[in-house]
Amino acid sequence: MIEILSVALAGIFVGILTGLLPALPVFTGPFLLYYFYSDLPLEHMLVFWLTVVSGSQFFGSVATITTRIPGEESSLIYLEDLKKFTIEQKNKLLHDTALGSFVAGMLALMFIYLFVHYINFDVLPWLAGMKFQMFIYSLAIIGFFFIEKKFFWTLLMIVAGIAISPNNNYALPEVWYELQYLTQGHTFYMLVLGTLLIPTIVFSDHSEAKVEGNFRATRSPYDIWLGIKSSVIGLVAGLIPGPSASIAAIGAYRSAGKETRKKIIAAETANNSSVLTSALPLLILGIPINQNTLIMSNILDMRGITITEWLLEPGVLGMSVIDTALLVVLGSLVLFYILSTNLINWYTALIVGLHHKMKFILLIILSGLIALDISSNEITWIEYISLLSVLTAFGFLLKKYKVSPLPFLFAAILGNKLIWLYIQFFAINS
Repeated sequence: MIEILSVALAGIFVGILTGLLPALPVFTGPFLLYYFYSDLPLEHMLVFWLTVVSGSQFFGSVATITTRIPGEESSLIYLEDLKKFTIEQKNKLLHDTALGSFVAGMLALMFIYLFVHYINFDVLPWLAGMKFQMFIYSLAIIGFFFIEKKFFWTLLMIVAGIAISPNNNYALPEVWYELQYLTQGHTFYMLVLGTLLIPTIVFSDHSEAKVEGNFRATRSPYDIWLGIKSSVIGLVAGLIPGPSASIAAIGAYRSAGKETRKKIIAAETANNSSVLTSALPLLILGIPINQNTLIMSNILDMRGITITEWLLEPGVLGMSVIDTALLVVLGSLVLFYILSTNLINWYTALIVGLHHKMKFILLIILSGLIALDISSNEITWIEYISLLSVLTAFGFLLKKYKVSPLPFLFAAILGNKLIWLYIQFFAINS
């Protein structure tokens, strides 16, 4: 009991920092699990992961409203609107966005609970069938083309990911593995680091944070219907492959009517429910659909955990693994609501104080993670740095042309399964 509460507190701390500091991306939570994943039970990992991503949305709005520095990407949709708000109006926004995030988080946890317990392979065995899995994977791949709207680059990302992914797949010709010799020794962590994290840090905006006046969350009449409607939009958007939180925020913002205040509340409500429900495809089908779930999927593979088989196993509190995790995350949501509506001037001081030091802080964190990755893999540091340099150059190129590396990471981690499914399907039906 003490251990899982300690993990939850660690997740709350990291979630607050992830939301307040713009250089820390939303996938910081699962990324940090690389440090100690081998020592944690599954429910501990789920608690840390879901707590961090939820906290990033609670406190991302705090950073955005008080300093106009978006704490998370999904806040960009209303950044310009804040210029029209007075301090008193922003104080009301601070409370209403926190309450909206709490409502959204509660509904998302209920949504996950119902899906895991009542939409599973025992009740609907066709979910485990080859045809359904092929349909889901194909839908995810098609979704990338529509989301990115850059057909050539998206196709290139998927082909490149599949090219380096498969191993020990006897259905593939020998020449395939001869080409893979060029990338021999790569790790999924290295792929994320080079194509996503380093470019994100280098290109992050370090403009001066400006704070005007004193902030405190002020209660105002809350539109519960708006909260429920926006939460539902987030629940659905969370199941869409790609940047689900941004998709949810944009969808809720545009459907909230003409009043700017309600549009902002709707956006911050929807992004919170979406970051939680984006875990569902991984939890019930084993299919990752965004950066968070891709990293978690890789960590589970490293542990040899088939998550769809472990979720309903007994957990540390006498309940199932998933019920234990959801209960602890529920408690974290209550604490997030309390913390995000208090101490706001202290948070703004922290944002301003650390804003220009983030690259240095993250450099230290990344150095430790790289050392850990090298020590746990059969590769020399020269080979590792060489591969990482190539991937980083590739990541800079993607960043320059505003191409998401998500299709590449998706194909890299699932390439073996994708090829096996498609080959088996065509072999059976030919």
